[in-house]
Amino acid sequence: MVRCGIAFRWRVPLLLGAGCALVVAGVPGPTWADGALIQGDPGLATASVTVSPETVTVGGRFQVRIRVRAPKVASIHFPDVPAGSDPIEPADPRSTTDGPPGDWIDRTATYAFVAWEVGTHAIPLDTVIVVIAGRERILHAGAMSVHVRSLLPADSAAQVPRAARPLLPLPGRLWQLAIVLLVAIAIAALWWRHTRARRRQVSVRGSADAWEEASSALAALDSLALADAGEPGRHVIAHVDVLRRYIERRFPEVLASLDASAALERLRHEDFPLPLSRVAALLDRDAGLRFARSAVSVTEALALGREARDIAGQVQAVYEARLRAIERPQRMRRR
Repeated sequence: MVRCGIAFRWRVPLLLGAGCALVVAGVPGPTWADGALIQGDPGLATASVTVSPETVTVGGRFQVRIRVRAPKVASIHFPDVPAGSDPIEPADPRSTTDGPPGDWIDRTATYAFVAWEVGTHAIPLDTVIVVIAGRERILHAGAMSVHVRSLLPADSAAQVPRAARPLLPLPGRLWQLAIVLLVAIAIAALWWRHTRARRRQVSVRGSADAWEEASSALAALDSLALADAGEPGRHVIAHVDVLRRYIERRFPEVLASLDASAALERLRHEDFPLPLSRVAALLDRDAGLRFARSAVSVTEALALGREARDIAGQVQAVYEARLRAIERPQRMRRR
C-alpha cells in the first residue's frame, strides 16, 4: 500500500514534466494558410491571415491582417513593413491591436497596401516569430496574394491606339532662308525706325533744354549786372562760361572743360554754322582775363558779353531752321 501510494503521488508531477519536455523539445510549428486558421498544436500558438479585399482596382487600397493567439508567456514579433515595390507599395505604418483580456494573448497586426499593376501579385510579408519558454517558433508566410484588375471596361482591353500623326512638313530649304531673311529685315527696319525717332526726340529735347538753360543763365547775369558793379572781368568770364556750356550741349564732342585751342580744334570737325574766328577771338580774350588777369574796361566787357549772347543766339537760330527743314518733307507726305 505504501509503494502504491508513493507511485500515485509522483504520477502527476511526472506527467507535467513530460508535458514541459514536449514543449521545450518542440512540436512541429504551424504554417500559413490564407484566410484560414493555421493548423498546429493548440497549446502553443495559432494564427490566421486575412486579405481584405482580395480583388482591387489599380490604385486601390487593401489590408492584410495577421492574428496570433498564444499563451500569456509568449512573445510575438510581427514582420516589419516591407519596402515599396512597383506592383505593391505600403500605404500606412503597421498597427497592432489586442483582443479582450483572458488567459491567452489575442493580438492582430494590420498592414495597408496600395496596388499599382494589373494581375495577381504576392504580398511581400516576412515571417512571424513566437517565443515560448525561450524557444523561437517561426511561422513561415505562405502564398498570400491579391488580384488587381484594370479600371478600363472589358471591351477596350484588346483595342490598340492609333499611331501618332506625323509632324507638320517643314518648308524647303529656300523657303526657310527666305523666311529668316524677311524676319531679319523686319527686325532691322523696326530697330532703325525706333532709333531714328529716339534720336530726333532727344535732339529736339536737347535743343530746347540747352537754349532754355542758356537763356536762364543770361537772364541771371543781367540781374547781377557785374560790369556796372565793378566786376567787368567776371562779367566776361561768366558770359563765356554760358556760351561754352551751350556749345557743349549742342556739340557733345566740344567739352566745356577743354582749353581754347582744343575746343577750336574740335569745332573745326563739327558742322558749326558760324565763322570760327569769332569764337576764337572771344575765347582768346577770355583766357587773358581768366589766367593773365589782364585789365578790361566796362565798355569792352559789355561788348564781349553781347558777343557771347549773339553767338549763342545765331547757333540756336540755325539749329531751329535745320530742324524745320527736316520736318517739312514729312508733313508734305502726310498731306
